[in-house]
Amino acid sequence: MTESKSVGEEGPYRGLLEALADKHTEFDIHLQGVNVKLPHAGFSVELNGLVTFTVHMRELTDDEKRASAAKNVSMMSQA
Repeated sequence: MTESKSVGEEGPYRGLLEALADKHTEFDIHLQGVNVKLPHAGFSVELNGLVTFTVHMRELTDDEKRASAAKNVSMMSQA
Protein backbone atom coordinates (compact mmCIF):
# COMPACT_ATOMS: atom_id res chain seq x y z
CA MET A 1 0.00 0.00 0.00
CA THR A 2 1.36 3.43 -0.88
CA GLU A 3 0.67 6.70 0.86
CA SER A 4 -0.11 9.86 -0.99
CA LYS A 5 0.53 13.22 0.61
CA SER A 6 -1.34 16.40 0.00
CA VAL A 7 0.50 19.68 -0.43
CA GLY A 8 -0.33 20.69 3.16
CA GLU A 9 1.24 17.50 4.54
CA GLU A 10 4.58 18.19 2.88
CA GLY A 11 5.28 21.03 5.28
CA PRO A 12 4.64 24.74 5.26
CA TYR A 13 8.11 25.71 4.03
CA ARG A 14 8.46 23.51 0.96
CA GLY A 15 6.97 26.14 -1.38
CA LEU A 16 9.19 28.82 0.14
CA LEU A 17 12.32 26.71 -0.33
CA GLU A 18 11.40 25.97 -3.94
CA ALA A 19 10.83 29.69 -4.57
CA LEU A 20 14.26 30.52 -3.11
CA ALA A 21 16.10 27.85 -5.12
CA ASP A 22 18.54 29.28 -7.67
CA LYS A 23 18.27 32.76 -6.16
CA HIS A 24 20.91 35.09 -4.78
CA THR A 25 19.57 36.64 -1.59
CA GLU A 26 20.93 39.40 0.61
CA PHE A 27 19.48 40.42 3.96
CA ASP A 28 20.01 43.87 5.43
CA ILE A 29 19.21 44.40 9.09
CA HIS A 30 19.01 47.97 10.36
CA LEU A 31 18.89 48.66 14.07
CA GLN A 32 17.77 52.14 15.08
CA GLY A 33 17.68 53.20 18.71
CA VAL A 34 17.99 49.62 19.93
CA ASN A 35 18.91 49.00 23.55
CA VAL A 36 19.88 45.50 24.62
CA LYS A 37 19.78 44.73 28.32
CA LEU A 38 21.20 41.59 29.87
CA PRO A 39 20.45 42.03 33.57
CA HIS A 40 22.72 39.87 35.68
CA ALA A 41 23.42 37.70 32.61
CA GLY A 42 20.60 35.38 33.66
CA PHE A 43 19.61 35.73 30.02
CA SER A 44 16.47 37.70 30.06
CA VAL A 45 16.89 39.86 26.96
CA GLU A 46 14.96 43.05 26.33
CA LEU A 47 15.04 44.78 22.93
CA ASN A 48 13.62 48.27 22.47
CA GLY A 49 13.82 50.27 19.25
CA LEU A 50 13.23 49.86 15.54
CA VAL A 51 14.47 46.80 13.68
CA THR A 52 14.08 46.77 9.88
CA PHE A 53 14.74 43.75 7.64
CA THR A 54 15.26 44.25 3.92
CA VAL A 55 15.52 41.34 1.49
CA HIS A 56 17.12 41.68 -1.96
CA MET A 57 16.65 38.73 -4.30
CA ARG A 58 17.62 37.97 -7.89
CA GLU A 59 17.94 34.95 -10.18
CA LEU A 60 21.35 33.31 -10.33
CA THR A 61 23.24 33.56 -13.59
CA ASP A 62 24.11 30.32 -15.38
CA ASP A 63 27.74 30.59 -14.20
CA GLU A 64 26.58 31.10 -10.60
CA LYS A 65 24.26 28.07 -10.87
CA ARG A 66 27.13 25.89 -12.12
CA ALA A 67 29.44 27.13 -9.34
CA SER A 68 26.77 26.49 -6.71
CA ALA A 69 26.12 22.99 -8.04
CA ALA A 70 29.86 22.20 -8.04
CA LYS A 71 30.15 23.47 -4.44
CA ASN A 72 27.21 21.33 -3.34
CA VAL A 73 28.67 18.20 -4.99
CA SER A 74 32.02 18.87 -3.34
CA MET A 75 30.42 19.32 0.08
CA MET A 76 28.35 16.13 -0.28
CA SER A 77 31.36 14.09 -1.36
CA GLN A 78 33.32 15.26 1.70
CA ALA A 79 30.57 14.19 4.10
